[in-house]
Amino acid sequence: MPTKLKMYANEDDALLYWSIAKSINGCRGFAIERKITRHGENAETTGFLVNRTGFADETIVTPSDGKAVVKHSTEWPFQRFNWTDHDANTGDTVSYRIVPIIRNIAGGLDQLGDAASDWSAPRVLGVQATGTFQPFFNRGFVMAQFMSRFLAENKLTLKQFKSRISDATDKTIRLFLSGDLRKALLSQLETAATEGTDIYAALFELSDTELIAALTKLGKKAHVVLSNGSITAKKGEGAAAARKRDENAAARTKLLKARVDVLARDRFLSPGALGHNKFLVRMDKKGKPAIAWTGSTNWAPTGLCTQINNGLLINDPKIAKVYFDQWKLLRKAKSEFPKTLVSSNSKPKMVGGDVAVWFTRTTKKVDLAALDEAVQGAREGVLFLMFMPGSSGLLSTVAKMSGDPKLFVRGVVSTLPNGPGDESAVDVNIINNDVHTPLHLDIIQPQGITHPFANFAAEVTRNQFLSQVGHAIIHSKVVVVDPFSASPTVITGSHNFSASASGKNDENFLIIKGNKDLAEAYAVNIEGAYQHYVYRAFLEKTDKPFNGLKDNDTWQAPKLRAAKQELEFWGL
Repeated sequence: MPTKLKMYANEDDALLYWSIAKSINGCRGFAIERKITRHGENAETTGFLVNRTGFADETIVTPSDGKAVVKHSTEWPFQRFNWTDHDANTGDTVSYRIVPIIRNIAGGLDQLGDAASDWSAPRVLGVQATGTFQPFFNRGFVMAQFMSRFLAENKLTLKQFKSRISDATDKTIRLFLSGDLRKALLSQLETAATEGTDIYAALFELSDTELIAALTKLGKKAHVVLSNGSITAKKGEGAAAARKRDENAAARTKLLKARVDVLARDRFLSPGALGHNKFLVRMDKKGKPAIAWTGSTNWAPTGLCTQINNGLLINDPKIAKVYFDQWKLLRKAKSEFPKTLVSSNSKPKMVGGDVAVWFTRTTKKVDLAALDEAVQGAREGVLFLMFMPGSSGLLSTVAKMSGDPKLFVRGVVSTLPNGPGDESAVDVNIINNDVHTPLHLDIIQPQGITHPFANFAAEVTRNQFLSQVGHAIIHSKVVVVDPFSASPTVITGSHNFSASASGKNDENFLIIKGNKDLAEAYAVNIEGAYQHYVYRAFLEKTDKPFNGLKDNDTWQAPKLRAAKQELEFWGL
């Protein structure tokens, strides 16, 4: 029976899942063949994706320039049943085929064409230009092989790299890491400047020079509620005194000088609370709300480049008006939480029957109850990315649901409440060649590779990242429920799904039902992050480095058994 293949995509990634009915004699893995027409080009090219991992008994000579050794997957096949093609970009048209690779009698490798999958249907990557919801993502994987080699080749420390990502004289790494997310956000500010229309923004952090310049260009047409960021009281300093300090002082000064409509003191809530929104409303030429932008991305170089983040562009005047009305309430409230604001926040803003917009702070955790209700309605599975959800927020609900054998539950949490081995995790089986190890890895905490092995370089570690780059590795806040069902649910915004987000902060999130394209886009993004970190979590847990592909066919059966539920969830 031929290999079966499913392809999923978002705006610049293609996710492949494939399966076979039973183990194939002599199979050393699978080659991935791709047809691609690059954006702006007419010629289609066909070729095999490369793998960076060779066979365990193979001698690999690293080039003198230190670059990674790669070979086509016909020579170094993939011993797995999924892969994300990060090399495909927005506007590219792609199609894929999976080909089993077998060891022949003479010791060489052959393509088993009769057992190959059919070609997937051609797919153009990118968001729907007319879609109501357009999700955008960055590539903030600092714990990665490409980053470890980039730092080495450019002789950069982490701190030098952090300063370089906002350097206008060298944007190469900035443009790559920020991806389409940065382009989409800047596009809204540029559109407002071109059309002469107003924008209204509620921001937690503002330190990115490119975004600040775009705001100052708008002058009086830009209206900003700008919090004081995240302030920690000094020793002996009371909260009231600390609250007068401003983490965004430099940006605020530039905005005021450019005559941007921003107050000298506005939503100065920290310490004690956070003005944690990152939303934008752009008006049309008649002065009416036209679009809204929300998501997890702070307007800072780290938000754009070093954290996993998302941005959601909403082409719906009704939803845009909901956010505009909230902006007006925040401006009126100044640095307080009047009862009228909290009362308004404590009720969902329904737009049609499929979209609920929530703001916080609320009373009696009604927003968390709404989150729980949406997630507990899962019939097939839950995928998620979370930053610091705490032990009493949505993560505890998801962790309990992961014990249901009928549900597929998977996600990455930047900081688990009590570390990598806490009660949030659940037992799953991770297969690494012949190593079959029960681990707590369905809900993982990001790690880097400490020691080099095989053809891999040592990476930035979790502790190095937290101490030298920032405290957020995964900063997205997104949950997808039953993404491939008739009625999927997507939840995203600035809300960390935590008790403090509910009861203390300015936050926002949307619960969007029934949008299959949106659910697929976020599912692909979540899976890409999970696959990136699950292997690193495996190494951290087992201390058994993977040193190459197994040169026999015994790897198939245990991986097929372990992946049964996963493959079914992804349509196989």
